[in-house]
Amino acid sequence: MIRRAVVLALLALGGGGCGGGSDAGVAVIDETAPSTTAADESCTPGGHDLTLGNGQAARLHVTPGSGPRALIVALHGSGGTPAGAIEAFSGAWDEPGLALIAPASKGQTWSILRSEQDLDLESVNLALAEAYKRCTIDRKRIAIGGFSDGATYALTLGVSNGDLFPAVIAFSPGGIVAGEQRGAPRFFVSHGTDDSVLPIGRAGDAVVKKLRNAGYDVTYRRFRGDHEVPQGISKAAVRWFLDR
Repeated sequence: MIRRAVVLALLALGGGGCGGGSDAGVAVIDETAPSTTAADESCTPGGHDLTLGNGQAARLHVTPGSGPRALIVALHGSGGTPAGAIEAFSGAWDEPGLALIAPASKGQTWSILRSEQDLDLESVNLALAEAYKRCTIDRKRIAIGGFSDGATYALTLGVSNGDLFPAVIAFSPGGIVAGEQRGAPRFFVSHGTDDSVLPIGRAGDAVVKKLRNAGYDVTYRRFRGDHEVPQGISKAAVRWFLDR
């Protein structure tokens, strides 16, 4: 269950394209609620397109294997889709015993990055409940992550809900919109040294500095590349999540 908490801006790094942030308050989800879908309810390997209880699209990707599964809640970048969010975590597809759930934002991007209200918390909450309903989830192995704006949103929810999400994965984030720290999650952050959308100096480097100054355990992977998630980085992030 994701705790609701009103928090203030810890870091907001503006940028064009997929980046950006807001210094407004954000309320973190208060509970998981059931959702409905016409799709098959089993946790079968492969991709499943879903419709959440609020009408928003989502996608579930299940890897082979049995027993309780680790879960990654994946958040897409600006203008992205649930399928795109899952694609950023393609390094997980060969790992057995995993489920990935990706909701769609209601607008072009996650609302808290552009306004004082977070209109997407319900969708994240419903997506999490959908994963719980369909699959047996190991509640001690849950991560939230994303790319670009999705990474910023993942950092925001991760800081405020570290007791639920022990791991947070941020591919090329723009910043953090968060304040009150709950729990002690660990963080994996990656950023391209030639990022033309969110320059690494005022995005990834600054995010990592803030997180470390706040006392968090942070693994930082700088890579030679643009605003992207190389396959090697995706695999490294997933292994980092699963190996602890």
